[in-house]
Amino acid sequence: MGQDYLIIFHIGPVQDFIATARRSRDLWFGSWLLSELAKKAALEVVHQNGGRPESLVFPAPKDPAELQPGTPFNVPNRIVAVVKRTPDGLVELAEEVWRAVFAHLNKLCDGAFAEIKGEFDRTAAWRQVEDFLEFFWAAHPLGDNYEKTRALVEALLNTRKATHDFAPVCWESEAPKCSLDGCRESVIPERAYRQSTKKENELHTKYGVRPGERLCGVCLLKRHGQRGKEERFFSTSHVAALPLLERLTEKHRPLVEAYITKLKELDIMRDALGTVGESHPVFERHDGYLLFSERLHEYLPENRLPQAKETLRHFLKQAFGGKEPLPYYVLLLADGDHLGRVIDAQKTPGAHRALSRAQSIFAQEARDIVREHRGSLIYSGGDDVLALVPLHKVLACARCLAETFRRRLANFKADDGRTSPTLSAGIVIAHHLDPLADALELARATEKAAKSVSGKNALAVTLSKRSGAARTVKGAWGTLDRWLEWFTDLHRAEAIPDAAAYELRDLARMLAVPDGVPDEGLKARLQEAARLEAIRILRRKKAKRGAEPIAKPVLEELEKRLAEGEFSFEKLNQLADELVIAHEFAVAMDLAGERMLATSNGEVRPK
Repeated sequence: MGQDYLIIFHIGPVQDFIATARRSRDLWFGSWLLSELAKKAALEVVHQNGGRPESLVFPAPKDPAELQPGTPFNVPNRIVAVVKRTPDGLVELAEEVWRAVFAHLNKLCDGAFAEIKGEFDRTAAWRQVEDFLEFFWAAHPLGDNYEKTRALVEALLNTRKATHDFAPVCWESEAPKCSLDGCRESVIPERAYRQSTKKENELHTKYGVRPGERLCGVCLLKRHGQRGKEERFFSTSHVAALPLLERLTEKHRPLVEAYITKLKELDIMRDALGTVGESHPVFERHDGYLLFSERLHEYLPENRLPQAKETLRHFLKQAFGGKEPLPYYVLLLADGDHLGRVIDAQKTPGAHRALSRAQSIFAQEARDIVREHRGSLIYSGGDDVLALVPLHKVLACARCLAETFRRRLANFKADDGRTSPTLSAGIVIAHHLDPLADALELARATEKAAKSVSGKNALAVTLSKRSGAARTVKGAWGTLDRWLEWFTDLHRAEAIPDAAAYELRDLARMLAVPDGVPDEGLKARLQEAARLEAIRILRRKKAKRGAEPIAKPVLEELEKRLAEGEFSFEKLNQLADELVIAHEFAVAMDLAGERMLATSNGEVRPK
């Protein structure tokens, strides 16, 4: 009969695989693919254990049907289960799980490769896909101490993951490297790129690539893979255009139809017109990149571009009074705080299973929250969320996620009996044409900044504009978000001039004490001088486009903040950067016609 074993499976790779994304579709499908394979592994564990879902500890779905392919249930890349087996039976179980995962990968790969209209090296592509997948497992008899056993199995699994397999590469060639991962060879023949110069957009039609973009088999899978009925993803350009699209009403329908009709007459590519997974009430399934003149060249012949740009200019003038979409979107990355400590405090598989179920429920709630805020969810695995969100909705979206996570897991405590999981979020405001991989890297750094806040339950926001260095601010939920909302309203009401932030930042840079200066008295005098000068700058600045002084209640609130605690140049920089970032929120909210977030006359304080 055997004995009870705790077994943990790992499906990967994770970070490197997800990060190799040039388009939001690559990121969207790559994240889903790993979840889908992990879900298949969990389903096979249930199947191999008599269909009993209680064999799973993490994830812990209420119904095994949630683990069926194509369901919206997300599964992290680590599966924890309790099974009754002999040692040989454990090996057989792992082999069955591996076969199920591999068969599902093959099925998804078949579907993706069938979508490719051009010739490519299918054999090499298959080998690359087979070679990329990681599958590790570790197990140990359960015994009487679940906490100790789980820690031991985790250590065994980490040791196994650190033991690299050096299998011979059997698909190497002299072909150029893949443009996304840089390590595997492209499987698209070079003659396809030479021939494409004779016919506009042939590469995009046949392979879904741009001139100069080479893809390996794994990246072709991400580019062409299908998520079944869940075909809902937004391009970064579409997310950037959403504040402007919010203004479209039924009265604009004739203008939209006329614009799209004209693009068709100019021979725009068919798949450029209907790629968004969720239909807009007026703009329908057309991607928002049709509102950016700099993107039209990707889908139109060169000789038709001047006409297309003039048609777009005319449409924007008639529909929006000449307003253009903002070029910025938001990548939101959130992760649970203290979850490791809380998991360690679960002393039985049943307690751990209850925590897992609460995480699974939050993952489903996160999907709805992102959708309600006009965003596109890329991944939600129970304690982490990755999403594309429009600029005018992201603060409310991130706060709703954090509050929902905290409430959902409030009953689970660490060993101190007080600490419950919270959610920290990193928000990156990025240009829609910048490399997505760069935005992802910046999002991870921003999330790390949020995690560095004492006690966590924090927010960090990075503004990455094409001109100038990135600006990052961080603080606890309930503090930083309220200040940003208040500053946003001040900008919208023209109650504070834009130039104030830049003068404060210049002040901090001019008076900052260089590292290594031992004179503490000098530091203190310079800091006090900077604080007084910051107050003087704010008092002499004019609001309402220079027509009147900044309102007294607003000045009092800002001066109070500068006086709170020990003054530092870091505090002054943070205040300046919050004002600059809030200006971007204000522009997006004005464009979308959003209501004010809080009163901006100083009567209601930001905290």
